[in-house]
Amino acid sequence: MTDVAAMLSAYPAKRPQVDENMLVICIQEALNCAQACTSCADACSADPSAAHLARCGGAALNCADMATAVARVLSRSTPYEPSVAAAALRALDEACRACYEECRKHALDMEACQICGEACRRCGQACQRLLRDGEP
Repeated sequence: MTDVAAMLSAYPAKRPQVDENMLVICIQEALNCAQACTSCADACSADPSAAHLARCGGAALNCADMATAVARVLSRSTPYEPSVAAAALRALDEACRACYEECRKHALDMEACQICGEACRRCGQACQRLLRDGEP
């Protein structure tokens, strides 16, 4: 059991009607995505010819911020507002898509972009699954 799952299980009151397994996966993917995006943005800025990576670094930082916020929102059960959770998931899915598209442009030359793009793809998929099947 991961710490995310353990913390959700330790919640002392009745949790909202959300598929707990999908919720755990989505939170874990969001945390992973935030870390990968932060590291990617750092790698983009460290590249000697960083000017061409500015858009990618910006997309990665936006995605990292969204992913962190969504992980925090989804980790709280009180107060839980399904419409807010759904809006946050849609926003993160869009940030992941934008970052993934930017990272793809540089993935052959920058390993960090390849790793980040895959983390964004997985996170976006987790958001979509939770929205579609998990009833956030």
